[in-house]
Amino acid sequence: MTRSRQAAGAAVAVIVLGLAAIVLTQAVVHHGALATLDGPFRDWVIDHRNWFLTEVMVAASRFGSVPSLIVIALAAAAWLALRGRKDAALLVIGGSAGAFALGPVLKAIVERPRPALSDHVVFVDSWSYPSGHSLNSMAVLGLLTVLAVRARPGRVRRTLIIVLGVFLVAVVGFSRVYLGVHWPSDVLAGWLIGVLWLTICFAIAHLTRGNTRTSGTVRDSS
Repeated sequence: MTRSRQAAGAAVAVIVLGLAAIVLTQAVVHHGALATLDGPFRDWVIDHRNWFLTEVMVAASRFGSVPSLIVIALAAAAWLALRGRKDAALLVIGGSAGAFALGPVLKAIVERPRPALSDHVVFVDSWSYPSGHSLNSMAVLGLLTVLAVRARPGRVRRTLIIVLGVFLVAVVGFSRVYLGVHWPSDVLAGWLIGVLWLTICFAIAHLTRGNTRTSGTVRDSS
């Protein structure tokens, strides 16, 4: 596949995901879509709490918090840099930082209230939509998953890496609903916007790498 086709494919993906995020936001916040998911499903999850699951979900939520993900991103970037993969290290740092900044901005724009305070297991003091934990974990763990898959040969290894990445992101998102601090649609939006951000990050990285290679060549006029 040529560079121009790859760029076109990335542009189409960004547009489609961006439109999907806008449609979901409008449908959920202004038209009450996904009410079945936000109501009965969330109530069912909360009704089935127990002490063991609560401890697991609290731990999962802490794992997907900004401080934890910062440590993970910095550790991964340092490891990549030591192995000579400076471009990948910069991608992890830049992509993670952008996600951390994007979430609060979107929350301030949408201003969706949290579920009832009586259902909260952990303390929160920000708007609800989208779920920052879901967006950030999708961005940071997604970056690391894709980079790991690209670096690891073999279908079995790649499959295991993908399954682990998906599992971690899913558990972090589910934990926010279980702990009563997010509507399920907040989590879905966080995942969708996280995938959108991942696509943008890898598209920019690909274009930047291509431009660097092109600028580094010298035409022989002889």
